[in-house]
Amino acid sequence: MCPQISSTRLRTVCAVSVLVTLLATVQPALSADPILIGVSAPLTGDNAGTGQESLNGAKLAAKQINAKGGVLGRPIQIVEGDDRCDPKEGATVAQKFAARKIHAAASHYCSGVALASLPIFKEADVLYVDWGAVSSKIPAFGYDKFFTTIYKGAQPGVFAANVAITTLKKKKLAMVDDRTPANGEFTVAFQKRAKELGAEVILTDYVTQGDKDFSAFVTKLKGSGAEVIYLSLYYPEAGLVTKQIRDQKLDISIVCVDGCLDPQYLKIAGASAEGVYSVTQPQATELPSAKEFVTEYKKEYGKDPGYIAPYPYDAVNVIAQAYTGAGKVDNAAAAKWLKGLKKENALKGITGPLYWNADGTLPEFYFSLYQAKGGKFEFVAP
Repeated sequence: MCPQISSTRLRTVCAVSVLVTLLATVQPALSADPILIGVSAPLTGDNAGTGQESLNGAKLAAKQINAKGGVLGRPIQIVEGDDRCDPKEGATVAQKFAARKIHAAASHYCSGVALASLPIFKEADVLYVDWGAVSSKIPAFGYDKFFTTIYKGAQPGVFAANVAITTLKKKKLAMVDDRTPANGEFTVAFQKRAKELGAEVILTDYVTQGDKDFSAFVTKLKGSGAEVIYLSLYYPEAGLVTKQIRDQKLDISIVCVDGCLDPQYLKIAGASAEGVYSVTQPQATELPSAKEFVTEYKKEYGKDPGYIAPYPYDAVNVIAQAYTGAGKVDNAAAAKWLKGLKKENALKGITGPLYWNADGTLPEFYFSLYQAKGGKFEFVAP
């Protein structure tokens, strides 16, 4: 503050000086022209819990980036799209994003939706960073502006087979999926790895998304003699299958995909979930690099971030850093900049170092194992 000064001129000079000092301490003003990032996720329907957590992660990243001055002086604006984990809905969302002229997309959770959206994103020349859709068919599409913050392909199936055979010491295995792109790939890899380890998959079956009664499948499983079942299903079906397995008093180990970490799985399966294993990408709560993220997420939304939110958070930050690195909001330049990153200068994501192969996939990724105990999943091992 200015001291009492008799001279009008000196009082004016002092006031201007104070004003300049105050202005220097505030964040730089952002231009009115936002960078639009489309986030397509299942915000309603059976997978809405996961979708909302994903959107929250993306929004938190945008809020933090904007608080630091945005990207090249421009704010990030998240454009939401509800794809309901349905390819037709996903294509509609992608078309709306294209009509809105989004600059980039931080999407999707479901691989079928991603595959339906890819041609539309390519036509619109959108920088596309995926955080949850993991089918190997996505990078195989060959879009040169595609990148991911999560694994791709059948890797979880390999890890799950290792758990079933090496950790749980089982030799007679069963597996079930819903014929969706990623879940189908997981079971193929599970079966291949099981054979390599000298075990036998004695039952292979399929269920349909949206079904509620799986008693016929459970009866078949009961008569198979299998010692462990691999559930490659989204949590609505996985929860019901788990419950109906236990309702028929079937004593069998259950290994599930990452979707079982969603709280809705535990709600659907209830006490039947006790002892179930889940093979998953690393969770924010186990990552030292994500401690600040967990704190800020809980402060913003009043709960833990769940099993997927860190990955869309990283995806939005990748987009922001790509434009900053390129020096302009230009998707060709941004993609070139991202592809130029190597292990030694990788981006520091909260989920780990981020740099990419030529097809947009990550050269490095590892998995974690959780087990349901007392109504919640607990970390077992990397």
